[in-house]
Amino acid sequence: MLNYKFRLYPTKEQELLLEQTLDGCRWVYNYFLSLPSPMSEYDMNYALTELKEQHPWLRKYYHSKMLQMVAKQVAAARKVAKGRKLSYRKDSDFNSFTYNQSGFRLENNNRLSLSKIGRIRIVLHRQPVNVKQVTISRTKTGNKWYAIVACDVLRRSFSTIIRYAKPVGIDVGIAKFCHHSDNHVEDNPQFLTKMLRPLRRAHRRVSRRQIGSNNRKKAKRMLARLYERINNKRKDFLHKKSAYYASRYDLIFLERLRVMNMTKNHRLARKILDASWSAFKNMLQYKANRVVEVEPSYTSINCSRCGHPVPKSLAVRIHVCTKCGAILDRDYNSAINILKRGLESLVLLLLPVERREVTPVEIVLQQRSLKQEEAHVLRRG
Repeated sequence: MLNYKFRLYPTKEQELLLEQTLDGCRWVYNYFLSLPSPMSEYDMNYALTELKEQHPWLRKYYHSKMLQMVAKQVAAARKVAKGRKLSYRKDSDFNSFTYNQSGFRLENNNRLSLSKIGRIRIVLHRQPVNVKQVTISRTKTGNKWYAIVACDVLRRSFSTIIRYAKPVGIDVGIAKFCHHSDNHVEDNPQFLTKMLRPLRRAHRRVSRRQIGSNNRKKAKRMLARLYERINNKRKDFLHKKSAYYASRYDLIFLERLRVMNMTKNHRLARKILDASWSAFKNMLQYKANRVVEVEPSYTSINCSRCGHPVPKSLAVRIHVCTKCGAILDRDYNSAINILKRGLESLVLLLLPVERREVTPVEIVLQQRSLKQEEAHVLRRG
């Protein structure tokens, strides 16, 4: 399933209908949470028929599949909560509803037809095929609407044509966003860090407003606009860099980082999350020919030239090997080690890599495979 996100431009009347649909779905969501005993998804779907008899406006203004997806959302939230009590959803917390299998239609004249709502103008930057589901979402600022279209597409995890002529190892970091094995550096823009002062000012403005007042709502919208601007800048940067590497390299090696464990360091947690390494990896995985993760242990300690371990703290940014005399950037040394470790892992998996020197490990493996083939032929002959 591939999801495509398209911008919607509803009219004032359609925007009012969309907001009313959100309110109706939120009412059904909170209704199922208010029941004394939790119900399964099947029981909630059965209870929806009785709920429509009690409240005819549900049948009149809301599509049946859309309400069933609310029941699925409640069941998924309870599964994640693991026995904890769920809280009711407020208006600002409920910003999406879903049409599954029916109730929607993409038209040729850039219109999205939604049941009980109407035909909304949509900007299709690509043509989706085999659409299975459409989710309508509203930004927290409340002034933008999007359609997330889920398409059932037959797509392999990586290309079957193995052309790994251009492998690269990428080392991600905080001071620099990444440094790869071709000695190219991408600076870390640090969008959140640069916006800390206006964010703190906006947070103070919200906290000083009276709860429930219109001024507080305006202050919250201004705060949401700042976060949305940061998020848009970060996504734009990650998309451009992931497209850069996906278009220039056939095989990309990354470190298998445990980001949630790394964020336990409270001095670096904000900068780690601001870098969005996981989002960068996910973008590479669906754009590039193939992405392989390697273990990150000792990649910044071992010398990339001779393999001699050179322990150093995070403050030391230059790798100086006392054995072979190699002097190079710490992250560059780590990127070369990531590339070497990734190529060795491909050799162990017996996957061919073009245009590179044969390592001693490959020679041993080739000799073993030839001996096994000769023994097999002798047994059969």
